[in-house]
Amino acid sequence: MTAISVRQSGGANIVSIPKAIIKALGLQVGSKLDMTIKENKIVLTPIEDEISLEELIAGSPKDCFKVTEEDREWIDAKPTGKEV
Repeated sequence: MTAISVRQSGGANIVSIPKAIIKALGLQVGSKLDMTIKENKIVLTPIEDEISLEELIAGSPKDCFKVTEEDREWIDAKPTGKEV
């Protein structure tokens, strides 16, 4: 167990999470935590952000977005029914 102290910074009371705990939980600066009180104890739980479509696309290999010959056939195909 690691003992930490409550400190004051400006108008806020703060605690610091030791680097070893941050590393063990895979957290980093900017990570979000849910804080609850259970049985008179403070419980911090990491919140996993959902990845946005923009973030997912930004992390994808750019060659995945190349238009293939099959794509081109589909794009250039004439309507066969009532689609517009």
